Amino acid sequence: MITYLLFPVGLFLLVYSIVLAFFFKKRRLASLIWLWGVLGTFILFLLVDYLTTFTLLSKIPYFSDALWWLIPIYYFFTLYQSYRAYGSDLGASIPTFFQFIGQMAVLLIFLSFWGVYSIFMTTDYQENTFDLKQEAPSFFTEESKLEYPNDAELIHTSYRKWGANGSTNIIIRVDDIDSFIQKAVTQYKFYEMVLDFPDIGDSSLGEGSDDVGNVLLPPFCMGVKTVDVIPRYFKKTRKVTEPENFCGVRDAYYSQIDRHVELGIIMVILPQEKLVWLNRTGWF
Repeated sequence: MITYLLFPVGLFLLVYSIVLAFFFKKRRLASLIWLWGVLGTFILFLLVDYLTTFTLLSKIPYFSDALWWLIPIYYFFTLYQSYRAYGSDLGASIPTFFQFIGQMAVLLIFLSFWGVYSIFMTTDYQENTFDLKQEAPSFFTEESKLEYPNDAELIHTSYRKWGANGSTNIIIRVDDIDSFIQKAVTQYKFYEMVLDFPDIGDSSLGEGSDDVGNVLLPPFCMGVKTVDVIPRYFKKTRKVTEPENFCGVRDAYYSQIDRHVELGIIMVILPQEKLVWLNRTGWF
């Protein structure tokens, strides 16, 4: 907790020291506003991004969206203040426009480095969150091209990120599993196998050349209750819950819905347990 508090405090002290150094050189007001426009917007971006990683805050509906709106509001507010500092007339529009271009160019440079870091150097795992549960039915229909069963009960939904790669998993319980199987086999070719996650048949599910599925697997059925990830700036521990009646040796129907270099989608049906597992993995 102390580490989490030191991060925003450190950012504030950094901004404060730079502003003081800039101020004591007796820069004009427009230059100070330009400094706040560039550095302040970037610092605000980091703070908002940092706050949205808190699990408790992310559970508040639309809270993250509201926070992100603060960034463009602050950005254009500083431009308006610059316009006033330049004289608030037609002649002030030209330096304000060039300031807009300059601020945007500097911010894009900063954000490009941040973007490379956040995409390629971070990991995460989240399961059964509010957003994932809300998106589960539409995600299932979009990726499987099958209707989400009316009698479906959502057992598990999760998202795993490993660098630029990510996978989404959905496990549902369908009471009328026979009817669902009849619809599924008319659209996709299924193979009868034995699933002992992550082993299926004589192979293993995964992304290796000898594995089937071309998918990034979730961390359950491994005997662990937590996993360590780095979603943004600090290492965090995420809870792992094993879906009920999923792990262990199970009779299964397996289908590779889609597969190529950058995509893997599989569906596994456990008829006796009345479970349907859908995994969609995107590769960079």
